[in-house]
Amino acid sequence: MFKNLLLSVLLTLPLQSGLAADSARLPELLAQDASQLAVKPSQAAVIAQDAYPGSKVLGVKLLPSGQYAVTLKIGGSVQKVLVNATTGAIG
Repeated sequence: MFKNLLLSVLLTLPLQSGLAADSARLPELLAQDASQLAVKPSQAAVIAQDAYPGSKVLGVKLLPSGQYAVTLKIGGSVQKVLVNATTGAIG
């Protein structure tokens, strides 16, 4: 039920929000979870840390776009790094 409600809400968002392209894939993305992806959350964290040596992982979240948003603390700042959940590419 929650997935249907979330799908309904996201499909009613304005097209200029940038979610229009992802809304077509939304049912597929909602059906999968991190255990079904090629790149696991812990692997996404390592990939992001490798790109920013000395950083500390604060969190990892799977986005509807099929990417992980890895939150890193780099020195005194906080930065989000996107890691593709299928390929592991940073982008």
